[in-house]
Amino acid sequence: MGLVERFDPPAFLSDYDNIPGQREAWHKFISECFRASINAQNGLVLASGGGPGTVQYYNPAEYDPGGVLVQQPIVWNAFPKELLRCFGRTRALREADRLWPLNAYRARLPRTTPEGPGPFYRPQTEYCEWHVKRAGDSQKICRVTFTSEPPEYWQGLFGGSVDVDTDQGIAVLFPGDKQRLLDLYRELVSAEVELEDLICHEDIILADGSTYLAKGQYNPLNKWNTTDGIAHLCAPPNSISAEVRLGADATILRNSRRGQAVVEPEALICCAAYGGPDRNSDPTIGAAVNALARLGAMVTLPNPVGLYMDHIDLSGWTAPPGVEVGECVRIVRGSVQMVERLVVEVPPESGYTVSDLKIGGETIEYGAQIAECITVKLVGAAAKIGAVKNDPINCVARCCIDTNDPAFLDRAVGLSKPTPPGMKDAFSDRAAAPAMGVSLVQTTKSTRYAHAYHGRAK
Repeated sequence: MGLVERFDPPAFLSDYDNIPGQREAWHKFISECFRASINAQNGLVLASGGGPGTVQYYNPAEYDPGGVLVQQPIVWNAFPKELLRCFGRTRALREADRLWPLNAYRARLPRTTPEGPGPFYRPQTEYCEWHVKRAGDSQKICRVTFTSEPPEYWQGLFGGSVDVDTDQGIAVLFPGDKQRLLDLYRELVSAEVELEDLICHEDIILADGSTYLAKGQYNPLNKWNTTDGIAHLCAPPNSISAEVRLGADATILRNSRRGQAVVEPEALICCAAYGGPDRNSDPTIGAAVNALARLGAMVTLPNPVGLYMDHIDLSGWTAPPGVEVGECVRIVRGSVQMVERLVVEVPPESGYTVSDLKIGGETIEYGAQIAECITVKLVGAAAKIGAVKNDPINCVARCCIDTNDPAFLDRAVGLSKPTPPGMKDAFSDRAAAPAMGVSLVQTTKSTRYAHAYHGRAK
């Protein structure tokens, strides 16, 4: 019997509550995400002393490791580190607020501003995205809306098949409620939204010829979630299934070509070839989960599985006379430290706008300046620390850097592949870094059950 009887929606959101079979479909979806991720680890793990090892990632709906569950909040900054490394802060602030054409999505960011026809996505790849609303000709910022809601949650509301793992051909069927989906868009984004606006009217094909979205499906890149507003995450890497898979991949212990443990976040992600090495999120998640695995623990993601805005730091913010900074920020969906939707807006009756606020003495010109003040998180959980004895396996890949631009890592390439022209292998002359410290917060089993069954964050 597992720890969790049924997975709840992220932040215990209630949109599924009155749709027959919907919450059961979400439970199955998350459970299948775990199952597919665990299956991908089979055959990779070696036990200490030889032979097959123990996969250290588990599905809490199917397995209870017993003992005390230890929780590890994993936090990172919401500002896209990829943009910062690629462009420097001044230009990155501007680029982060823009929409990019989907055909510009690549492993390595372009050095010129990407142009082209839609559909569009937001280049905000830290599991936190935002939309800036400006006032007409003045271009003053009226409102900045942030979200960490996964696209699969909204696809489930639309109904039909929601992919778990396309490589393994796994998907889950949701009953859905298109009227509830439309009502939610109208409540959160605009009263002008029509159901037809949310549907793909033709296949969306990527540059490599693969189908990104099929005609008739829910379209997460619709105008009300890109050009004209924001409902949920839409950047290609920002999905809950990717989060679950990354957690599984990170439990595999790795050795460098020198036979030393690989633990430094960027070196580890390059060695194992999962996620984006130039992000805040993926290397941080991978290193923290890997640290738990090195302790010999069984690792999982506790209920409710989700990505959240954890905190917005308002220190250093100043407002015009008569305006309190705290009244300019409100949580719209989720709860404190489990925020799914957050709005920054000066009370209209004050006569001021967000552009009249300052952060560290800088006038707010971009939503990205606010993102610099936001931390995003997921929570890992460990049990049976010290019980598992697995041997590290060798790296399968490495990252490369442009010798003329050494601050930016490319996506990992296989060890057997040649180094691309003009590039140099990264980390090739570095010994393993010292192990990162792990801050653990113990949680009793009774608290776990309270979280799982009473439907409220604690």
